[in-house]
Amino acid sequence: MAKTGAELKKIREKYENRIYELMDDLDPSGYNSDVYKTSFSRMSDKEFIELMKKIAGDDDTNISMDFKQFEQNPKYKMSLERIRSVAKKWKIRLTEYVFMPFRNPNGQPMVTLSRVPIIYSPVRRFFQQMLQHKNNIVNDNSKINPITGQVVNEDKAASLTNVQTYAMTVTNQKNVVKELLGPRADDPVSKQQMLSKIEQDGEVSLEDLDISTHNKQSMATAEVYAAAACMDLRFGKN
Repeated sequence: MAKTGAELKKIREKYENRIYELMDDLDPSGYNSDVYKTSFSRMSDKEFIELMKKIAGDDDTNISMDFKQFEQNPKYKMSLERIRSVAKKWKIRLTEYVFMPFRNPNGQPMVTLSRVPIIYSPVRRFFQQMLQHKNNIVNDNSKINPITGQVVNEDKAASLTNVQTYAMTVTNQKNVVKELLGPRADDPVSKQQMLSKIEQDGEVSLEDLDISTHNKQSMATAEVYAAAACMDLRFGKN
């Protein structure tokens, strides 16, 4: 049975108010809720319903926020505490246990000792284009080139390229670069610390690792090559 105009209006008001409430929870300044009020006021009932259906059925269509205004109003700056509070109110899970069947394929799969954050990792087109030609992952990190400290053979295609490093650096993903060029690359000291920590606690933080320049095989090799060329090259700080 088709809904009457009054029924549609009531349903629309319900969902509009839920969006306004969510926006105000995340942004107490009211800026983002005002943006949606202006946008929805220009929509017909049909357009609004179509938008809600698209949000419900399409993972790429979501309710978004403008975070730029936080720079103009520092007191409304987003914080982890606010995110946790809003998530609790709206019954949104921020963490979950992760099962790892590949660690014990013939038996009961291993599971993390504690809940870990749920993170949606967007892949920019910049990386998508590269991944079309380079989509390998490391299956075995036991075969290492003693000169560079990097994995070799079929697994070497998973190493980080200069272009990828530049891209992550300019987007301020410094911790990612620190991990991929540290324990995940040619630093055997921090790599062993990382694996031991994961085996022991089920998780690891970069702060737990001794990531130092003098531990990197590539740096040590560069110093040897420089010495052979009669140059006194030394890497001091990290």
